[in-house]
Amino acid sequence: MLGCCLLQYINILRPFNCFMAGTAVIVGAAVASETFFTTDVYLAFLVAFLVCGAGNVINDYFDFEIDGINNPSRPLPSGKISLGAAHLYALGVFAVGVLVSIFINRAALLIAAFNSVLLYAYAWRIKKSGGISKNFTVSYLAASPFLFGGVVVGNALVTLLLALLAGLANTGREIIKDIEDLEGDRKVIKTLPVEIGIEKSATLASTFILAAVIISPLPYILGILSINYLAAVALADAIFVYAALKLRSKRARETQKLVKLGMLFGLVAFLAGGL
Repeated sequence: MLGCCLLQYINILRPFNCFMAGTAVIVGAAVASETFFTTDVYLAFLVAFLVCGAGNVINDYFDFEIDGINNPSRPLPSGKISLGAAHLYALGVFAVGVLVSIFINRAALLIAAFNSVLLYAYAWRIKKSGGISKNFTVSYLAASPFLFGGVVVGNALVTLLLALLAGLANTGREIIKDIEDLEGDRKVIKTLPVEIGIEKSATLASTFILAAVIISPLPYILGILSINYLAAVALADAIFVYAALKLRSKRARETQKLVKLGMLFGLVAFLAGGL
């Protein structure tokens, strides 16, 4: 019984997403510095994992009613974790993440604290305001681990382009997720598909994804990443292009998973180019 309960508390963090956030920090550090396997970078991985996980929990807390329609098997709508316990859990994980960042540097602390507040505000207010501002907020949060990695090693400037690429791809994915969740969202949130329809939203999502593909060679051209990046990012770009084309057939669930896979290969490409 205890093991099952513990598993639910791990599940609600969405560990895979948290791991990707932590990996993005390491990639940012690797691109920004030749000596990136340091205690500070390991701590930064942990901070990103915890803050991302807390953000996922608080998002589920405020999305309780929507998930009851779109994802009834999630820990909260299924009753496996109570709302009160989830709220306290999120706040506790946020606090631990910010406290760990104190041992890195002041800039890391500021980013960890800012992102924690933004994640809470997003789930509480920003998401409900609807429109593309919601998608941009999530995309900043998805891209910020690259900047965080650069800040940890004292060279955030070179990670700005990586953050931009990640932000563009993620904005497209977020819009696709809104298309996927249209039925549940239309009752409580004015997302982009609710406001402008599926067709226009799909076109906008494809535009963001393809924009990331078009500018993806820039890190190599500008000398930020090695030729290893150029070879590896070609696979990510192929997945993104296929996803953009597939979206035209209105397969939102399959498409957003493809974009997520492309983003994973993009992480590998960043890491390969930074080594």
